[in-house]
Amino acid sequence: METAARREGNVLQKLAPAHTAERGTGDGRVRFGVQAKLGLSVLVAVVVSALIIAMTLDMFGRDRVYRANLEESAAMVQAASLAFSQALRHDDEVLLDALVHELQSRNDLHIREAYVLDTNGRVVAHSISSEYGKHYPLPALLRTQNPPRLYRVIASGAPTFKVVSLLQAQGRTLGALIVTFSTEQLAQSLHSELVWVLGTTLPVLLLAGLGLLLFGRSMVKRLVMLRTNILAVGRGERSESVAVRGGDEIASLSAAFNQMRQDLVMLDKKDHASTETIKDLNRELNIQLHQVQLLKEQLAEENADLRRRLSGMSGDPDFIGRSEPVMRLLEQAGQTAPLPINVLLSGESGTGKELLASFLHRRGERADGPFIKVNCAALPTTLIESELFGHEKGAFTGATAQRKGKFELAHGGTLFLDEIGELPLDSQAKLLRALQQGEIQRVGGSAPIMVEVRLVAASNRNLADEVSRGTFREDLYYRLKVIELYCPALRERFDDLPILAQHFVEHYSHKLERAVVGISPNALQRLNQYGWPGNVRELEHAIARAVALAETRVLGVEDFTFLPNTGSGVADLEYTAVPETAFDELLRICALSSDTVEGDIWERTTAACERICLTAALNQSPNQKEAAVLLGITPTKMHRLMYKYGLKRPAVSA
Repeated sequence: METAARREGNVLQKLAPAHTAERGTGDGRVRFGVQAKLGLSVLVAVVVSALIIAMTLDMFGRDRVYRANLEESAAMVQAASLAFSQALRHDDEVLLDALVHELQSRNDLHIREAYVLDTNGRVVAHSISSEYGKHYPLPALLRTQNPPRLYRVIASGAPTFKVVSLLQAQGRTLGALIVTFSTEQLAQSLHSELVWVLGTTLPVLLLAGLGLLLFGRSMVKRLVMLRTNILAVGRGERSESVAVRGGDEIASLSAAFNQMRQDLVMLDKKDHASTETIKDLNRELNIQLHQVQLLKEQLAEENADLRRRLSGMSGDPDFIGRSEPVMRLLEQAGQTAPLPINVLLSGESGTGKELLASFLHRRGERADGPFIKVNCAALPTTLIESELFGHEKGAFTGATAQRKGKFELAHGGTLFLDEIGELPLDSQAKLLRALQQGEIQRVGGSAPIMVEVRLVAASNRNLADEVSRGTFREDLYYRLKVIELYCPALRERFDDLPILAQHFVEHYSHKLERAVVGISPNALQRLNQYGWPGNVRELEHAIARAVALAETRVLGVEDFTFLPNTGSGVADLEYTAVPETAFDELLRICALSSDTVEGDIWERTTAACERICLTAALNQSPNQKEAAVLLGITPTKMHRLMYKYGLKRPAVSA
């Protein structure tokens, strides 16, 4: 068998092509190594850093420089406004002209033009001589009464902006000073600042990148050495240990590689022993799989036998059962079905009255006709007549079209009225008239309509008691009760419970796409101990829930833990006094002694009792299957316990 080191080497040998491909390949294509990639990364980092610095300076420096220039220009105009106000107050145009040209002549302010307007918009002084005496539109600041500020900065489009300052004397506005500034020199100043910053930072970045490149080169050498040793291990060679220098990640990798070498040596030593252990486990697993296969075949055989037995006991495909009450009911129904008379079905809810009504219809002479079902308890009181007899268009609010009732729809067939005891008295009278005369009249209509219907009624109440209390018409009761058939409750036909349970298991296993195939004897015993107040319908829902949540192919007692622990068939356990010598007697029967079982009495006593019960059941039963039934456990559990205690299967009797 291949050693652990050789298996590890086969995996690591896949790294070998990368060792020769760093510098080049056989087809002439060049591949960059780690050092080249590191140098390229440093160069890209320097360039990107320079671009980021330039963009940051341009973004934030431009706003800073422009804002400072605006504030400086506004302050200068404010300072000059005092002199202009005094000159304008005395109408000294010569002085105004001199002040305007004085502003214009200052190169450090970069003034494009400067002029003074009076309150009428007339130019009283201008840096351009041809503009004297003209009328300009009044600035908004000059038109505003009591402005919050005496000056305003107006962006007039790049590369200029204007500063408008009010000229006042003794609280009276005399005019305005308007100065237009140029911003072209700001871009040049910002450019010079950017060049200086880049010229200072780029050398620093290059030096830092060079240092990083040199440091990376030494790391690459260490990585190459580590890779060489790893490839040696991949080829199955015993490489030397790698020196661990420093405390970085490469040092951690080197230490991990040295530990891997030691682990490979230990794995090689343990490989032979583990191989033998795996062989022993495989042999044991094969034995277990063979036993599982035997159990599977046994379960399939038992399931097939159960299906054959149940198929011969099922009776009618719809009304399932072979108990005496069910057979007597089906016999009476078979005799009644061909007769053209009304039938009253009585019994508790969930006993299958609707199935019995369908049975009467299918076995009768009207089997080819319609079978109409009506639940009287679900009909609103105001719509009972409309549902049963139909209505004409406009008979009442909402009757937008003519509608046939259930009697007309059931013409030539069977009408099944379930829960007929829920009908009010006035509706009972109209139903009686329809049964007596064989005709109905739609709500809102005037013409009678002849109908030929066989009526099957059902009720979970005692209609005779309802007649005595005056809640049900006596004449209708006797009209319906030509023949009365009683559907027995499930507690009266417990012999049918296994057949019904298996039928529902198969039905919901197919419907829910589950792999459940049957139900264990223990589970059937648990079902027999419950009273089933909801009868067959409750049993169906319980089986459906168990199939939906089952984790095994056969339903067990654990799948019906949701059922209450009360009901008919469950005996109340009474406390019985236990003699003081009972425990010693139990140990004697189990061939045990209190001295030898001290500390594990429960385990050893339980095991001894299980063995005694298994042995007794096997001695009293012709085969293992019957022994399991006697003990109330599944054949699978019986087989597992026999294997646990080393018991042999009894011989099958002829």
